[in-house]
Amino acid sequence: MSSSSSAIPIGNPNNQVYCHCNLQCTIYTSYKSRSCGRKFYRCSRNRSEEDCKFFRWCDELNESEHDMNYRISLNVVETSLTHVKAELLQIKILLVVLLVLMLIITIGVSKCNFESM
Repeated sequence: MSSSSSAIPIGNPNNQVYCHCNLQCTIYTSYKSRSCGRKFYRCSRNRSEEDCKFFRWCDELNESEHDMNYRISLNVVETSLTHVKAELLQIKILLVVLLVLMLIITIGVSKCNFESM
């Protein structure tokens, strides 16, 4: 598909569409004579090697696709939340290890000071 188009950011967060890469699509405006001014969704990786070639006219998006995109975006949020929870657990474990090490060092220093008296 060769066309003149310009990328514009998605303005309506309730109208999020995700491509086959599970990335939020970018809205472009067509400047071809037969579809001039018509907006369409494309993969955010448009014209790169990772482009999944997703294409959809904005005015042809139906309710079932909105539902599907909502489920995909919800899945992305849940996956992200799972990753954040796992990272938070790792941070908590590291903090406990750090506190134990500080306690061991403090006891060792106190013991050395007490024995030197």
